[in-house]
Parts: sequence; structure tokens; C-alpha cells
Amino acid sequence: DGSRVRAEFLVGSYSNGRDLPSNPATLVQRAHNYANELGDARYPGGGILFMNGTDHQIPQPWLGAVVAAANAEQSEYRFEVNSLAAYLAEQTSENLPTWRGEMRSGARANVLMGVASNRVDIHQACSAAERIIERRCEPLQALHLSNADYASAEMDIAWRQLILNSAHDSSCACSADDVVDAVMVRYREALHIGEGLTREALDSLANRVSAPSGSVIVANATATQRDGVVICLVSGDTPMHLRSLDSEQSFPTQQLRVLGGEVFATTVTSEQIPNSLEMVRGPEFAGTLIERFEIEVLDDESVDVRAFAAAAMGKGVDLEDLRDQVFALSRTHKTFHLRVLRAPAQVVAFNAGAIPGFGWRTFEAVEGAGPTTLLGGGETATYPSICNEFLTLSVDPGDATYTITTVGAAGEESIVIAGLGRIVEGGDGGDTYNYSPPASDQIVDSPISVRVRVEETGPVFSRCIIEADYLWPTNAIGDERSCGERSTSLAQHTVVTTLELRVGEQFVRVTHDIDNRARDHRVRAHFPLPKRVSGSSADCAFAVVERGLETEGGPHEYALPTWVSRRFVDCSDGAQGLGLVHDGLLEYEVVNDGTELALTLLRSVGYLSRSEMKLRPNPAGPLLPVEGAQLQKRLQMQYCVVAHSGDWVSADMNSIADRFLIPLETASATGSASADREATGSALQVTGAVVSTLRREGGALILRAFNPLKTPALLEVSVSERPIQGEVVDLIGEALAPFTGALALRPNEIVTVRLAD
Repeated sequence: DGSRVRAEFLVGSYSNGRDLPSNPATLVQRAHNYANELGDARYPGGGILFMNGTDHQIPQPWLGAVVAAANAEQSEYRFEVNSLAAYLAEQTSENLPTWRGEMRSGARANVLMGVASNRVDIHQACSAAERIIERRCEPLQALHLSNADYASAEMDIAWRQLILNSAHDSSCACSADDVVDAVMVRYREALHIGEGLTREALDSLANRVSAPSGSVIVANATATQRDGVVICLVSGDTPMHLRSLDSEQSFPTQQLRVLGGEVFATTVTSEQIPNSLEMVRGPEFAGTLIERFEIEVLDDESVDVRAFAAAAMGKGVDLEDLRDQVFALSRTHKTFHLRVLRAPAQVVAFNAGAIPGFGWRTFEAVEGAGPTTLLGGGETATYPSICNEFLTLSVDPGDATYTITTVGAAGEESIVIAGLGRIVEGGDGGDTYNYSPPASDQIVDSPISVRVRVEETGPVFSRCIIEADYLWPTNAIGDERSCGERSTSLAQHTVVTTLELRVGEQFVRVTHDIDNRARDHRVRAHFPLPKRVSGSSADCAFAVVERGLETEGGPHEYALPTWVSRRFVDCSDGAQGLGLVHDGLLEYEVVNDGTELALTLLRSVGYLSRSEMKLRPNPAGPLLPVEGAQLQKRLQMQYCVVAHSGDWVSADMNSIADRFLIPLETASATGSASADREATGSALQVTGAVVSTLRREGGALILRAFNPLKTPALLEVSVSERPIQGEVVDLIGEALAPFTGALALRPNEIVTVRLAD
């Protein structure tokens, strides 16, 4: 954004101060030797920075006494124990070279880029946990609960779990198996807390929306108005559709499952009644929400107890009367038939249209199929295919790849890309830090057999299943030093790929399911690009980074151009492009001279570090075997494929990422008499920037947003179209300037605003 930061490269890495001597004279000699090592790299008149402590070594507490003694015994060097901020403040910033862009190079120090593809299960868990806290739980709690009810304490617990995992060897899973297991537990705990708090916020919204009881409320946790497919439960087993309460617009449904009939039944004696009544808890009986019950005395010995499950999104009743009546009858009758019955209901999917940013919209279920859509699928003359209003997708049963054909907008030509999703498997003789192929590798990029079927054909989504069988070597042959070749033993693996098109979506949803029984290998999905490109655009923290096709290496690490993206990567020549939005699949590479994009699905390795690998001829950590990094289990990977005109900006990849990764939420209106919100509305309107955070702190709303573009933008914040007041603050909450509802943002600028509640 035009701001400048003074940076200093640590020759010898951040471990240059490891095991500093306890003898003052030896400390002076250590400084002298390091100064000689720096040579011309030391800025004239600048200081020398040692790091006190390093990886797995806490700062040395006795160092202050040694520094004092060294200063007293000589005058060549003045030693000082200080902070990084204080050290940098004392160094000159004049006439320094300027570097623009990403500070990533293996020329002088190892990048260890393979950590992005190591233990994909950990990266997926991290993405899910961070996403539900930052993008779902916090904004929904902030907008739909009062300050008094905002779950600050519970969110602090979730954030603590994320922070405990933020140590680099934890978040990258470059650790012993026991440590990685603990990391996974913390991510899952944060995820479950986020899920519970999200549900709590939606329950509050359900109580505040003025709508008939049981109406379906669809909530949007993102700032951008959007539609999207949601799943809900409606009454009846005949065709139904949803109708919005604000405009009576109708939306068709796709039936997923039919419920109803007897869901629980048991016969017990009077002596067993006390134990059986333990199944009654508040409004639930045998785990089912009950709306009413009937008790019928059949004869002098038998009683029939019928509990009726609540209707779809209905309310339950307190069952204390049921307990009392049954317990009283158990004194005079011997046999009790206990049953839970459910009226016909169905789980359906429908596309909820135009949900306001940070808002909601309410729908009611209506009998009848509703309007038709352009979704479809089936067997064509050549290939199985599915389609929606934007795309046609056909699968080649010969090689398990697929072709996307877009429906060109007015004045635009259609984009046709064939050969998408080719699975390429090869050996990996590397470790958790770096990919490195065996000296003698074997690449498998063709299946031995393929089965394709179209499973769903609309009207809400269409789905195609590809089952492709591959013969992969079972393992590689090597030790903690290096890996020479792959085994001649083969294991058959079936990669199940689900392709899905939804109404209203201009991309293909892709899910891979793999039961991984091969070791020491890497699996990637390859995507031909519509045009040759000179680089990639990758979503990272608060920016989209532009990268070329090459990277810098050095004597200790090969220049492997695998890169990291946080949510999406896009490759375009400016006229046409292809983007991938992924869920925790961080590593990608543009290959074949800019004509193909490769996404790493998994990388299985057997060592924390090796010492003499082909692409990194020195160790990066302890030479420790790790079984967990082999990923010998069932894995699922999800991403979407976007074929588009223009570049990532015109394709609006940030909005597509939100649509793919952040679901619309559902709740059931309670019909509360105290409801204070209309059937459709928005609690906050934010335009002109990407929102990364919306939460409560100290009774105020905290909004953090950024401009991902190379051009200026205007951030505007309002409630009911009225500008909202507040103040611009820094990262620790100190006020910087007043905020009056709008703020001009420089290219790539990040801003935090405290809003008046």
C-alpha cells in the first residue's frame, strides 16, 4: 500500500545466537567471528544482531550477567540485551535498497516450501477452524447477539487453541507424531466451539425475526449479497418448494431424504419404567424433539405410549406430564409399549436467492414442485455430462478427466478447457520440510480402469461420480539419509471424484476421496490452462500476490517453484483464465512452461527430516521417523474450478472463495411475539473492501477490511443505508482518526475501524 518497513536479513538464520557462551571473553570472540562472517553484508556503522534463543531453545536467562561482564572487560564491542523493535529503531534507514513484493528466496537460506503440502489433514483442520471462528462465528455473534450475550469467554478459549497451534512446527506439522496429534485435537476443539457459538447466534436470530413459526431463515455471514444452496427440513413427503416472505418469489427444491413413520419402539415391564423414563429429557424422548403425546390404556395390563416428533423446524413441549402419567400407571399395569412416531417430512436442498450481506431472508414451504431450472445431466452420444445455466461439464471415461464449456456472456466467446483434473502420482523421497523425488522415480498419470455415472440431475444441483483405478508403488526405498528408488510392489488405489454443478454457480465443485495405502509419494491434480501464462495470482494474508514461473534457489535448496495460496490461485493471460478455490490444499505449481496448473492433493513422507535429499542436501531437523506423515488413511479433498474471462479481479475470485468456503446458514423462526426484525434485512452494510474480521470488543463492533486491488477503493459502512460513525484504530486498538462512514483506501491497504454500536 506504499508504506515502507525496514527489514534486516539474519546471516546464519535466526539460530545465529544459539548456545551463546557463558564466558565473557568467549562471547567477545563469538561476536568477532560473526562480524568476519558478515563481511560486506554488514551495513557500515550498523549493529550486529544475535537472537537469544532459537527453535526449541528458550532465551538464555544468564546472558545479562555475561553481557555486563563482557562490556566491563573490553571496549571493542558494546553488548546489549534488547528487543527487536528497540534494535531496529537504533539502526539507520537511509540509503537502503528497496525491495517490492514477496520476501521469499532460497538463495541464502532454505525456504522449506514443502511444509505447505506436508500433512494435508492438518492444513485442512486449520483452515476449517480458522474459518468458522473468523468468518462465521464472530460476525454472526457480533450482529445477532447483544453485547451482554456475546460469547467472549468461549471465543477466547477457541482462539487460545488456534494460538497454541501457531508455532511454525505445529501449524506446519513438522513434529513428532504425538505433537501433531495434539495439534489436531486443538484445531478440532476450536472448530467445535465455533460450531456451537454459530448455532447460538442463529438461534438468537430465529427468535428476533418476525415470521411464522417454522419458517426457514437463511443467514449470510459475509459482507456481499449472494445466493446459494442450503439444506433444510420441511414437512410432508410430496413435492415442495420454498417461497420468500418478502416477494413471494419461488425456489424449487431437490429432495435428499424422506423421514417419517416409527422412529423408536420398545416394550418394557412396569419394573423397567424408571429406567425407560431416563430417555425423557425436557422436550426430548429417545433423542427426538416431541411436540405432543398420547397415552392409551389398552386393557387391565397394557398401556400404549405414543410420542409424536415435532414437525420440521417446529417446537417441542415439556414432557414432565408424560413422565408423571406413565410412572403412575406403572403401579397398576404390567406392560408398556413406548413409541416415537414422526409425521412425514423431507430433507431438501434449495437455492436461496439474494441474501443481503450480513443479513437474512425468510422462506416458507409450499406444496408443489416450483419453477424449473437449467440444471440437467445424463449420457450424451460420447461422454456422461451435467450442466447448469453457466457451464456444461463432460467426463472422458478413458482417462477420468473432464471438459468445461462455459456459456459465453453477451459479447464473449465460450471457454472450452479439456483434460481437467488429471491425477498425477510420483515418488517422494523427501521429508516434512521438502518434496524431493527418488533418484529413480516412476510417474503414474493414467488409470487402469474408469467408471463414470451421473447421480443427480437437478433441479438444484447435478452430480457426476468418477471412479478411477490406479496402480501406485507401495513405497520408496531409502533411509534417513536419502531415497534411491520406488518399490516394484504395486497397490491398486481408487480415486473417487465427485463433480457437482449447482444452480447459480459459475464453477465446478470437486471432491476427491482416496483411501491412501501407498507411502513415500505425492499426488497432484493437473489443470490445462485456456491460455499460456507468465505467472500466477495467489490469495495470501490481506493480499493477492503476483508470482512468476520461477523462484530463487541456492546451494542448499533447489529452486522448486511450488507456492502457497491461502484460499485461491488464479492463472490468466488477461483475456482468459482458470482459478482454483481450495479448502486447505495450500500448495500449487504452474508447470509445462505456463500451460498447466498443478494442485497438490497429498504428500506422504516417512521422516521428519532427511539429511542428503536430492533437492535439499542437508538436514532441516531431527532425522526422526514419523508414521503420521505417511497419511495411511481415508482422505477427502475439496476445491472448485473456475473458468473465466479476464483476470482474477474481473472474475471476482474473492467472492467466489466466500461462496465456496463459507456456507449460508439456516435457522427456524420461532414466531416470537418479541421479534424485532423484518423477514428480510441486513444488520450491517459494508462495501468497497474485503472484510476479514467483524467481532465485538469492549462493547463495540470491530471491523477489519482490506483493499486487495492495485487501484484505490472506497470503504463504506452503514446500517439501514445510514453511515455509521466510529474511529480508525491500530492493531492494538489505539485511536488514529475519526470514521464517518466512508474511508478512501490506498491499493492493498488494511484498515481497522471501531464502530459505534
